[in-house]
Amino acid sequence: MSPKAIVPKPIKNPVLRFFTLSFSSALGTGYSKFAPGTVGSVLGIPLGLWWIQYPGWQAMLMALFLLLISAPITHRACEHWGEMDSSKVTFDEVLGQAITLIGLRGFVRIEGVMPPWYFILAAFLIFRILDIVKPFPARTMDNKPSGWGVMLDDVVAGIYGALVISAAARMFLLY
Repeated sequence: MSPKAIVPKPIKNPVLRFFTLSFSSALGTGYSKFAPGTVGSVLGIPLGLWWIQYPGWQAMLMALFLLLISAPITHRACEHWGEMDSSKVTFDEVLGQAITLIGLRGFVRIEGVMPPWYFILAAFLIFRILDIVKPFPARTMDNKPSGWGVMLDDVVAGIYGALVISAAARMFLLY
């Protein structure tokens, strides 16, 4: 039994099961045979690009709202699968990636344009690296056996990613 294995509690209601598993697996990206977290992160790009068109506080409120509703849904999906932080759960990557992209708001705010593709790619790679490395306190959050732990390690990685890509974007925009 893996350290994150728990006693499975299947979701019996088919409608609730469909909603819970579709949401937590980010529309099925968690079922990818190859790198489900990376595939899930790709889904965070359009969400993040939508969010950067709003003032920062509104974007962060949207992220907070998604965190608040996704933690209990993710927890229930993990119970269904019998593994806390199952690789099938990829909505945490969607949210973390979208938060990272909020760091590119400067392009919209200062230049009035969407960020160049290479900044979007850089934000994607930065988040994936931070999600894998899990700098403090992300690793601490990841060890919490709950939906909150599943979600918060990626939120922390997303916040760090937003700070890194924002600093890079600011340097770029100054020249």
